[in-house]
Amino acid sequence: MTVGIPAPPSPTTPTARGGRLLIAAGLVLLVAAGAGVAWWQARTAESTASGTYATMAAAALTDSSARAPEGTRIRVRVLNVGGVPGLARRATNHLREYGFDVVDFGSGRSDGDTRTRISNHTSHADWPIRVQRALGVGVIGTDPDTSRYVDLTVYLGRDWRPPTETLRP
Repeated sequence: MTVGIPAPPSPTTPTARGGRLLIAAGLVLLVAAGAGVAWWQARTAESTASGTYATMAAAALTDSSARAPEGTRIRVRVLNVGGVPGLARRATNHLREYGFDVVDFGSGRSDGDTRTRISNHTSHADWPIRVQRALGVGVIGTDPDTSRYVDLTVYLGRDWRPPTETLRP
């Protein structure tokens, strides 16, 4: 009887074939799970876009339903919660072109929601709709508070795409 190192199993032994089969089955399951997640995310994105929150093109500057009413001062605060640098400044300029008085803009704390929200602090239900039409995006909510110095707060998410700026020589 000789004592020594046992010979490794050959690749054709039943144990090696079973291990390969197990790895192949695991890979197939992993690919199927990934495809399922991708399908679910695409379906969720479609239902969000076709539900109560739908993006639309920003209204033309001449569209009176997207402008502040003539002779009415609507004070707006714009907060960039999307994390895109310069977005609040661009939205401020955009809303001012539509006649809104943007009295404050800056960055706010991002809550992970990439959608734009418009909070109405007054009893004027048509004012946030006008801002929504001017921006082309936004979910409207109410947050009545008479002590605020603004009428509307726009929480600007990543879904708002600023219009292209003209080149100035």
